[in-house]
Amino acid sequence: MQVSEKILLIVSAIVAAISALFCIIGLTTPAWTLNYGLWCSYCPSSPSQGLSIVAFILLVISVIVLVLFLLKVLPKSIRIVVLIVLVLAGIFTLAAFAAYFDGSTGYSYKLMVVAHFLCYIASVVAAFWLGATYSENIGQAA
Repeated sequence: MQVSEKILLIVSAIVAAISALFCIIGLTTPAWTLNYGLWCSYCPSSPSQGLSIVAFILLVISVIVLVLFLLKVLPKSIRIVVLIVLVLAGIFTLAAFAAYFDGSTGYSYKLMVVAHFLCYIASVVAAFWLGATYSENIGQAA
């Protein structure tokens, strides 16, 4: 059974969008630990702040690029861009909550972990889509 390219792009875009949603909620809510949030003025969380913002921006870019591929606006020759951006977003979300790691974490921290997990799911789906479209080209060339 072959899964269509359109379905893979839709699933990947939806999962990446949900990941971006969890990321922005994790960024803006005040419970990275049980006592304070990411934007606490007396807490050493500057690295996590920057990494989280970059991760959110990369997730938004990946959703936009996936939608542009879905609408066939972008050429297929740059399909690898989606995977690269999603993997980079995953790395930045991982770095954000790893830089902030504390034994007593709150729900904002856990939302960032969920955003990271969903980003990797979107990366896997995008990689599957990329592999499927490359194999179609190989099959046509043979």
